[in-house]
Amino acid sequence: MKRSRPSPSSILQQVRQLRAQPVQAELAKILDDLDAWTAVEAALARYSRLIAWGPKTVKGDTPSPWVGVIMWRRASGYTGYRTLSLSGVWTVQEAHVVRIIMGQRTLPYAAPFYEAEVYHKLMRKDFTVYYDDNGAPPAPLLRSLDVTYDLQARLALRETILQVLSAQ
Repeated sequence: MKRSRPSPSSILQQVRQLRAQPVQAELAKILDDLDAWTAVEAALARYSRLIAWGPKTVKGDTPSPWVGVIMWRRASGYTGYRTLSLSGVWTVQEAHVVRIIMGQRTLPYAAPFYEAEVYHKLMRKDFTVYYDDNGAPPAPLLRSLDVTYDLQARLALRETILQVLSAQ
C-alpha cells in the first residue's frame, strides 16, 4: 500500500509544533508555579456543574507559543447552549518575555443540531466538539489582566489571579 506524501504546509506545521514543545513546557511550569489550576477550580465552584465545566489545559503555537488553564460555561435555560463563555489563565511567550493573560471570550455554537443529552455528556470533558475553537488567549480588548511574568512577584500574582477570576 502506497502512502501519500504530507503536504508542505503539514510539514511546516509539524516543525512549528516540535519547536514549540520546549517553550510550552516552560510556560506550563509557570502556570503550575502560579497555581492556575486551583484558581480556575475555585472560580468554577461558584457555578452549577450543569452549566460550567473544566478546568482543562490547552496549548498552541500560533502566533507564538502559549499554554492555558481554562473553564467554559453556558448560559442557563434551554437555548443557553448557543453561546459559550471561555475564561482562564494563559501564559504566552512573546520574544524574550512571558506574558500572563486572563480574560473571557464568547464562542458561538457550531454544530449542525442540538441534542441536549449528548451535549451535556460530552461538554464535561471538551468544548471543541460543539464550538470551533482551540482555547487560545483572548484578544487584547477582551483581556482582564495582561502582565509580564516576574518570578519575584509570583505570590502577589497568584492573589491577583484569584481576584480576577472571582470577578468574571
